[in-house]
Amino acid sequence: MVPNGWDVIKLRDVGKCLTGLTYSPKNVVDNGLLVLRSSNVQDSKLAFEDNVYVDLDVPKEGRTKYGDILLCVRNGSRRLIGKSAFITQEAEGYAHGAFMGLFRPIDTPDYTFQLFQSESFFKQVNQNLGATINSINSGNLYDFKFPYPPIQEREKIAKILSTWDEAISTTEHLIDNSTQQKKALMQQLLTGKKRLLDDEGKRFEGKWEEVKLSKWLIEYKEKSTTQDQYDVYTSSRNGLVLQSDYFANSRIAGRDNIGFHVIPPNHITYRSRSDDGFFTFNLFSSDKNGLISNYYPVFSTKGINEFFIALFEQYRAVFGRYSVGTSQKVLSLNALKDISFKIPNLPEQQKIATLLTNADKEIELLEQQLADLQQEKKALMQVLLTGKKRVVVDG
Repeated sequence: MVPNGWDVIKLRDVGKCLTGLTYSPKNVVDNGLLVLRSSNVQDSKLAFEDNVYVDLDVPKEGRTKYGDILLCVRNGSRRLIGKSAFITQEAEGYAHGAFMGLFRPIDTPDYTFQLFQSESFFKQVNQNLGATINSINSGNLYDFKFPYPPIQEREKIAKILSTWDEAISTTEHLIDNSTQQKKALMQQLLTGKKRLLDDEGKRFEGKWEEVKLSKWLIEYKEKSTTQDQYDVYTSSRNGLVLQSDYFANSRIAGRDNIGFHVIPPNHITYRSRSDDGFFTFNLFSSDKNGLISNYYPVFSTKGINEFFIALFEQYRAVFGRYSVGTSQKVLSLNALKDISFKIPNLPEQQKIATLLTNADKEIELLEQQLADLQQEKKALMQVLLTGKKRVVVDG
């Protein structure tokens, strides 16, 4: 049911698709004309950390300008099709014609961009993807349909939703700042450049002892004896997660887990195989035992486990040098034990771990606030962009 005073429009009625720029590798230069690609679209905003410049003679009228919407129209990953960013400033560049589209709204570009962020848009995108090629064309795009309010209502809705966008952006910046501050703190604390105060208020002194990790690590060797003895986990770069959540249920149904490693609470594990030579260590924070594949060694330490997790994160680039293999690197627990680090005593380990844990908690709180804001905006878009909830237009 279309709200009173609204129309049902196709995107062709409110803007036009612009042709992007195609180029060959021989045209790529260090400093030239910016070509906007899918990597320039991060979290619905433009990012300029992975730029490509080309040396071509192109017409000026094809360049992006404020209010344009950059859209991923072709990609090897289906989930990336339809992601977009709002051009907030004049950019002397072009969309990458082979993979990116550019839509120029006739008016109220802020509102049109919200349509591109809506569930309705992504639903229509998925319906129009090819069976073998993940792409949408301008014809598909032009035919996408939306309920469309009068201009005064569009402006008011866009203003309301932009308030959430600003709050989301502010929180993202806070997370980024807190993350960078934690990295700087780790660099100082885990190298001994900055020493904390002990319980008596005195600065820790004395050199850290350089020893092999075998002095500190304790392998845990228990294995499961029955099927589904405990919940099965996977150690990922985002932490330890239930295997049923990490994989589709159909992929793990009936899989034998007898003989899997048992991982008790407050123990550490990591995937011993890596495609890029980086290994992620995770601390198991559950209050009961779990299971994990035999590809994941399980161990604890004679020190503060949280300190060692932070130490491994700080020196994550080191472990690739101690792994073996070509296409896939393998870091066994014995190889890990053979690596030497400078390690402080237990009281200093505890102080460092506590400070870094508090920094993690601050980041986690901000991340939860961000998730809440994103969910609130999503719910608001559902009712405002469909007219289920009407806004009061000034004047």
